[in-house]
Amino acid sequence: MNRSIVRIPYYGAVSPAVVTRPRPACADEDPELFFPTGDTGLALLQIEEAKAVCRRCPLMERCLQGALERGETAGVWGGLSEAERRSLNRRAARKRAAA
Repeated sequence: MNRSIVRIPYYGAVSPAVVTRPRPACADEDPELFFPTGDTGLALLQIEEAKAVCRRCPLMERCLQGALERGETAGVWGGLSEAERRSLNRRAARKRAAA
């Protein structure tokens, strides 16, 4: 199999078969979208808009896992709001306690 090599200045030889990392859907969004103030009124709409961005993200599950591991307490991460992550953590704690 003949693979061509592409030379990129400062990076040396790069194979075209190199897998590029997926880009998060939130990369081009205003970060404030993911950190609404409160959870009532207009903040609910903002939370739903942030979740819509998350739903189209190829990194949604990885983002959520990272947020849970870091103990993120604010904002929308991986498609879940603060309240939803707290609930998920409580369920996991109850499951561990029952085991």
